[in-house]
Amino acid sequence: MRDLITSIDSTRLGFFKSILDEAEIACFIRNETTAQLTNIFIGPLQATLCLVNDHDYEQASTLLRPHQTEGTCAAEEWLCPVCKESNPASFELCWKCQTAQHE
Repeated sequence: MRDLITSIDSTRLGFFKSILDEAEIACFIRNETTAQLTNIFIGPLQATLCLVNDHDYEQASTLLRPHQTEGTCAAEEWLCPVCKESNPASFELCWKCQTAQHE
């Protein structure tokens, strides 16, 4: 399993998932229901579009690239400015300490 894109926008993740489903790339959205409920009662929480098979990463990235706005997905992983943890390029917040990528 490999994380592909993390976002607070579950609609956008659902759109991306439909593109991957059409291409028969096995994927799922982790924390989709939790993120929607938390957004209603507490505030935004991120959900993650995950690939079932790691080897589908390049094909999935290529399929989604035309549908992403500039800056949505960086080319490389990034290092958290606070805890120094490495994060996937698609993460907007550090997975460990929840610090924003450009904070």
